[in-house]
Parts: sequence; C-alpha cells; structure tokens
Amino acid sequence: MSLRVFAPTKLLAPYVTAIWDYEDLTGSDNSALSILPDTATYLCFLYADLLQTTHKDTIYTTRSGLAGFQSYRSDLGGIGTVSGVSARLTPWGLNVFRRGIVRECAERRVDCRDIFPWYAIEKIEDSLAHKRTASERVQCVENFLLAILNRDNGDLLIQKACRDLSSSNGNYPIGMLARNLGLTERTLERRFLAHVGATPKKYARVVRLRNAIFQRKTLSTWADVAHAVGYYDQSHMIRDFQELYGISPESLYPQIDTSQTIQFSGLLNLYPTV
Repeated sequence: MSLRVFAPTKLLAPYVTAIWDYEDLTGSDNSALSILPDTATYLCFLYADLLQTTHKDTIYTTRSGLAGFQSYRSDLGGIGTVSGVSARLTPWGLNVFRRGIVRECAERRVDCRDIFPWYAIEKIEDSLAHKRTASERVQCVENFLLAILNRDNGDLLIQKACRDLSSSNGNYPIGMLARNLGLTERTLERRFLAHVGATPKKYARVVRLRNAIFQRKTLSTWADVAHAVGYYDQSHMIRDFQELYGISPESLYPQIDTSQTIQFSGLLNLYPTV
C-alpha cells in the first residue's frame, strides 16, 4: 500500500483535517483494514476497483462513498485494487458541502452518487484515474470541495461545542456545556444531531475512548488509563472497548502502537499476518 497525507488548502482547513491519497489500499494480500471511530466523517473518491465496508452487521459495496459519524469500527476490504483519495472531514464539516444529510449518513456508508450529482462523481473518478501524481489527485478533490463549499451552512456554536468536548477528552458535562453556550440541553442535542450526526453524549463517548488508546502509551496499566480518562472503573472502559471497537484493549493496543496512520485516518490492520 502506498499512502500519502496532505494538509488541506486554507479555505478548506476549518472543515477538512487531512486528505490522503492511496494506491492499492488493501494490498496484494487483500488485507482486512479497519477504521476506528474518531468523530470524523470520511468522503472517499475511488477510481479503481470497488471497496467493501462492513459496519456491524451491514455490508456496503461502493466505489466513491461517504462514511458519516461512526460509533463503531468499520472493516474494509475489496477484490482487486482499491485506490483513491479520501478527505477526513471535521465532525461538523459535512454540512458545508451538502446540507441536510448529516443525520441520515451517520452509522452507515452512503454512495456518493446518492448525495451528489452522479455526473460530478463520475467526472471526479475519471479525472483521478488519469492523474499521474498524488498531488494532482488531491488537487482534483480539493477543487470539487471548493466548488460546493457553503460556509453559511456551518454552525459556530456546534463547532465550539465539539472543540470543548474534544479538549476535555469527552469529560465535559453536557448540561454544563449547553449552559455555557447559552443553549438548553435539548437545543444543543438537536443542533448536534443536525451538524454532527450524533448526540453530544455519544460524541463524548467516542472522544473518551479514543483518548484512552493513546493514553496507554504513557501509562503502565489499563486501570491507570481508565482513571486518567474519566471512567468510573476499568470494567466500564473495557465494556466501551468491546461495544465500540469490538475488541479488547489488550488485543487492540499492539496494533495502535505500530500504526503509522491512526492519528490522521483512524486506519489500522487489526489482524496483521505474521
């Protein structure tokens, strides 16, 4: 697999955290890769073979597709060569590119042809297939995003709410967050669902667990990790690992520790071959 990460252009930076170009994502051995929940939305444009995504008990087969807010890991696979460019959107980023679909795209993968004009998606896929370099392919995707960008569809309060929850590692009481933003808790939840695709509580849960896997690098035991990230006890944290990641922390951590892409893409191989 060849994978390169690019920083978005300045106009896209408030809504896109990274863009990555990849060739032969699953490799010749058809590796089973996974993306862990991390509050991001992924907008993927593929120009070679189809990608198969398994999320819980549902299997999606698409070329270009969008994965909304995910509170459970997605497992990726494909037959052939899976190559493309993916934009990792901020938690609130989708609404400025396509208003009103955020909630419907949560917890699933949606074909890009169902949310954008089909001819625009086919044009992008065609263009990507004929570009010679990763930089050219990334520029092609950025041009598309810039053409459909509407910053008026953003919600500055929800952006602040997301940042506050993330900076507190998911340990900001939702009632207090709402009051500090001048909103009722119900209004905060409604606007969160419209712009992020999840409730603030679910968002905080994903943030807290993601923080736990990185805390393990500096703490000696999972009990220490559970205490540091705000869980009542270790068993509560382990239950979250099983429910969101489908795997125990002891099984997950070795792959997190060696992954080169987990910080910006959430992508890793849970079951590498020896």
